[in-house]
Amino acid sequence: MINLPPYPKTDTSDWRGLTLREIQMRRVVVQTRMEIEKYRMGAGVENLKRRTPLLGSSGMVSRVAGVFSFAEYAFMAFKVIRWVMPLFRKGR
Repeated sequence: MINLPPYPKTDTSDWRGLTLREIQMRRVVVQTRMEIEKYRMGAGVENLKRRTPLLGSSGMVSRVAGVFSFAEYAFMAFKVIRWVMPLFRKGR
């Protein structure tokens, strides 16, 4: 977490606060740090996708998913359910 105190940690009572320019500069620093972290997170995800053979645009899962249509997925789900249901009935 980014922690910029709203004022300097001084014990003097004559401190009058921050100027508008100081407030703007602190805001720019925080926003810049947030943008850098967003970029680093996105780069980390892309790196993970490239290293994992099952994920990503050229991965095995996306290739298989692109081959089948919605109707074929429904048909496969129906067949799997028909195959699994007798296993639960025999267990009773």
